[in-house]
Amino acid sequence: MKKPYIGLLVLGLCVAAYLLLTPTADKAGNKPGSGMGMGKAAVPVITATVTEQSLAQSLTLIGKLEAERSVTIAPQVAGKIDAIAVRSNQEVKAGELLLVLEESKAKAAVMEAESYLADERRKLGEYEKLIGRNAITQTEIDAQRASVSIAEARLASARAELSYHHLRAPFSGTVGLVDFSKGKLVSQGTELLSLDDLSLLRLDLQVPESYLSQLSVGMQVQGSSSAWNGQLFQGKVVAIDPRVNPDTLNVRVRVEFKNKNKRLRPGMMLSATLTFPPIHQAVVPVQALEYSGTKRYVYRIDENSIAHRTEVHLGARVDNLVLITDGVSLGDRIVVQGLVNIRDGASVKPLTAEAVQQTGELH
Repeated sequence: MKKPYIGLLVLGLCVAAYLLLTPTADKAGNKPGSGMGMGKAAVPVITATVTEQSLAQSLTLIGKLEAERSVTIAPQVAGKIDAIAVRSNQEVKAGELLLVLEESKAKAAVMEAESYLADERRKLGEYEKLIGRNAITQTEIDAQRASVSIAEARLASARAELSYHHLRAPFSGTVGLVDFSKGKLVSQGTELLSLDDLSLLRLDLQVPESYLSQLSVGMQVQGSSSAWNGQLFQGKVVAIDPRVNPDTLNVRVRVEFKNKNKRLRPGMMLSATLTFPPIHQAVVPVQALEYSGTKRYVYRIDENSIAHRTEVHLGARVDNLVLITDGVSLGDRIVVQGLVNIRDGASVKPLTAEAVQQTGELH
């Protein structure tokens, strides 16, 4: 008979506990700001407006200078150096004599060819007199005329051979260092002297293909060298390679520098800056960006102070600003400080930088 009483007692205790706890829960739910009934507090952030700026663009690259006209002087025939007509670093004119190789045999060959030609011409003259008297056939006189032509060709060849013993400047320029002396025996093709036209130098630059639309023949280029600290050299683009290197995705751009004072030299490294027309584009502070893998985001704030995580596409970076090519519009308000405290869809409390300095609210 005791078990029914025990069951009733337990049931009564449960009902009493429920009645006691229910009013407390109602009161707690009606208190402002408590429980899950209310939204989270707005997160204080510093914001900025997406603006448009006119930004100058430039690209600085390094290349090696070359003379527009440069050649290594080498003989076309073997022989002994008989005379050196120039000194190291001497300025020469086109056609000026540089070196002479021993030429006695070549001169003798010319004299022999001249004598042979004279004899063949004499024979032809006699044949022409005989043809009028029908003393010889037309075939014989034609053969003699051919012999004269052969003799003329032989003389031309001998004279050309003699000219190879005289090494002359193919263009006006500056002779390099003379590292040999008279009497040196040289073979055909031996490199003896360098000759450079220092009045005009060229510089080939490897420019990324992304700049191709902004490149043009005639655009100005500024060069600088560590050898001439602080001095700028003015050049211009004279040619753009029609092909893009498929391995590097660079296009070769040729720049010419007039070198009147001859301070620039072939082989010198030169830093060249190409200046492009300014662009007008939306910009945001670098600190407004959030990085996630290969993507970049900003938090755009709507009229209800809700932050929206928005993917953006970046252009060039200039100082502490970065160009935005897609993702936001001019006039959009974005978060520039306090990104670590917000998520997509979070309610924010926009603040000015001055207010944060006074109150330290972001901290």
